[in-house]
Amino acid sequence: MRESGLQKANTADVSKQKNVARNAKPQKSILECFEHIVELAEDSNLDSDFFDTASTHIKYAARKLNLTPMQVVLLSIFVDRSEDSRIMISEIAKYAGCRTTRILRLSGDIDVLESNHYIRASRSRNSLSYRVPGEVLDALRKNQPYVHVTEPVPDTQAFFDRFDQLMNEKDDDELTNESLMRQTMELLHEIHDTEFAKRLGNYNLDNEMLLLFIFMAHLYVENSDDHIMFHNIDDIYDNEKIPSYIKSGFRNRSLPLFRYKLIENVNEDGMARSDAFKLTDMAKEELLCELNLNNVGKSDKGLIKADTLAEKSLIYNASERDQITELSSILSESRFNEVQTRLRSAGMRPGFCCIFYGAPGTGKTETVYQIARQTGRDIMRVDVDKIKSCWVGESEKNIKTLFDRYRSICKNSKLAPILLFNEADAVLGVRMEGAARAVDKMENSIQNIILQEMETLEGIMIATTNLTTNLDKAFERRFLYKIRFDKPTLESRAKIWQTMLPALAEPDARTLATRFDLSGGEIENIVRKHTVKAILSVKDTTDIQEIITTCQHERISQNNRPKMGF
Repeated sequence: MRESGLQKANTADVSKQKNVARNAKPQKSILECFEHIVELAEDSNLDSDFFDTASTHIKYAARKLNLTPMQVVLLSIFVDRSEDSRIMISEIAKYAGCRTTRILRLSGDIDVLESNHYIRASRSRNSLSYRVPGEVLDALRKNQPYVHVTEPVPDTQAFFDRFDQLMNEKDDDELTNESLMRQTMELLHEIHDTEFAKRLGNYNLDNEMLLLFIFMAHLYVENSDDHIMFHNIDDIYDNEKIPSYIKSGFRNRSLPLFRYKLIENVNEDGMARSDAFKLTDMAKEELLCELNLNNVGKSDKGLIKADTLAEKSLIYNASERDQITELSSILSESRFNEVQTRLRSAGMRPGFCCIFYGAPGTGKTETVYQIARQTGRDIMRVDVDKIKSCWVGESEKNIKTLFDRYRSICKNSKLAPILLFNEADAVLGVRMEGAARAVDKMENSIQNIILQEMETLEGIMIATTNLTTNLDKAFERRFLYKIRFDKPTLESRAKIWQTMLPALAEPDARTLATRFDLSGGEIENIVRKHTVKAILSVKDTTDIQEIITTCQHERISQNNRPKMGF
């Protein structure tokens, strides 16, 4: 009887507590209401009795937050666990004393909390969890509903800043690929008047391709990333798994992004990598033109700047000197503009294509550098061997992209740079008739493209080559200036010796010039080598016998074939 009476007493106490809770006056704050709700929700199974008991607190919070009673209850339990950044549905079910399926049935209410930004969901490969953002807690402490405010995106820079935030959320598994795509398209629409959005819209890409390009542009804008791998691209897909059809499209370059020349394979030592990609120069310069990238992606990236070229005294034979002086004068800013204007008026091509040809070491490349320094023109240097690719058709694309970039730089520069095809023997030789091998066909295709581009060139192109007899006639016709660089004469060799070794007596310089028929590049090699020896042995750098010995060791073969250089 005593035990039964105690049970009755406990039942009466619980009933009294529930009545007190039911009839309690509204609390002073949302968090106070949450505190009572959480206490009453424990092991309640979230049944009707619980809602009756906690009704006063639930109604107050629901009114303040404009949420339904069930949404208030769920939010209060989430907030109670806000120190945990991975709140699991099973934990809420266990606390409320119900099955997990009971809470899963309430997923619609949880989705509402997420859409109102009261909670953030993390949907990783193996689990679903939630967290309560700090800004939500700050609003609740102030007894205010949380209002998610999105800053406007007025320009392209703000667009990429916001996209970076979205990618951070994606990295935390708080965005799905679908939601990332949707929000990115909304942002793109918000900046529809920018050059970035307008030009990107001209390609008629679908949302998936737009997102893919924007993500690759984001990597370039944020990290100067010109080496994007598949594991980077995985980041925009759910569970970090790139779809097989997208990966295949990258590998066989069938994606529209390749077709529109927005992306390309990374080229290393003349080989196109099938697993590494980057934005094309055209995409950087035209689509990202509104961004201040601090030397990243600017149109002059990769150019040899005129003001970085060291002054160097070159000794020429008389015929070379006269032609180079004339060409340097024409390429000065005022004269070149005048000449181009007159050529256009006469219906002639305004571009200047020049070829410097002759034996190795005669100063062809260095002459281009000195002309650039004197005229203030930057140099866009092209090493043909590095442009060639192992992929069929890729070399041709590389050449076309090269000229596209040169045109873009000319358009955005006060002075047209010099397009230097250095050691261009591989593309200036006679084209093969009836080419059957793939390599020969590729060579012919490259030559045809360059010939076509020379026809429409409006800037300055200079090619250097060691060819003297095998120059294709089609190229020969298109070069306006053809300057042959011969081995220096005896008088020129003597001057070169004295220029490079000022302390060398004139008779000794003439002795060296007479005994050794060397090019300027070979003389420079000898002077450098002799200077190093003199430094190590602390000897006079003008010891004529030591210099003669060094000269005798300069030639490798018995037939006096000179080394490549200069």
